[in-house]
Amino acid sequence: MNIFNKLNLMNLTESEETLVSYIKNHTEDFIEESASEIAASCFVSVSTIYRLCKKLDISGLSELKVQVSSNKDNYMKEVDNLDYNYPVDKNATQYQITHQLQTVYDQTITSTINLLDLEELRLSVSKLKKAKMIDVYTSAGNIYFAENFKFQMQEIGVYVNVPVDEYLQRLSVSISDHTHCAIVISFGGRGMLVEDLVKHLKKNKTPIILITSTDNDKIIPYATHILYMSSYEDHYNKISSFATRLSILYILDCLYTCYFKLDYDQNISNKLNYYEKMSDMKK
Repeated sequence: MNIFNKLNLMNLTESEETLVSYIKNHTEDFIEESASEIAASCFVSVSTIYRLCKKLDISGLSELKVQVSSNKDNYMKEVDNLDYNYPVDKNATQYQITHQLQTVYDQTITSTINLLDLEELRLSVSKLKKAKMIDVYTSAGNIYFAENFKFQMQEIGVYVNVPVDEYLQRLSVSISDHTHCAIVISFGGRGMLVEDLVKHLKKNKTPIILITSTDNDKIIPYATHILYMSSYEDHYNKISSFATRLSILYILDCLYTCYFKLDYDQNISNKLNYYEKMSDMKK
């Protein structure tokens, strides 16, 4: 995860927030200054700097500077004044609509990459690989993205269960145990069933890969691994879920492709073999 996004998600003390503000607004100075100079510049103690490093689970100030330096450009690519909810107005031309949507899509991918923790992604794929059954729980329009993930996995011989209605979701959770792996997709934990589902999945010792927004504090404690989607869109007040849809699709495609890579040659062979057999069925 981009270090700036990680800082945005953390619970910080007042002095740590002052330090983070200095890092964001005076990045070049921060990279060049010593610990004592940084402390003097933003009126915090040197111990605050190293306490922040500890919270970030990094070795010290030098590593923090390296991450700030290497992550700065990608973080700055996120445009603060982009209206994700209403990217076009009622008088927009076709030209403006097409280019504004391109901007929304570009910014959504940038935002999702900045939020993506590569270690969480690796561990999530490892859980999927070890599972005897993969279940995907979501609702409304996100069902179609879950079905697409199911289709991708089935093309390489891996069956994925996507229960759609409430009864089947509750039944799948009841059957689930430690041999299953659950992917739960929920923007802010707002689905009517989602909190109940994750509670029982946790009780059944099922690993949970949670794909969610950064403002979700209801069901995050139940997750085994968390993959954050772009979170700029409002849940209701918007033209459509342009950013949320793309972010979910991107994360699921990352999960699929990383899974595919684990047995790359075999999975290519499987796909070609299955399609050859399908072609034979038509003759």
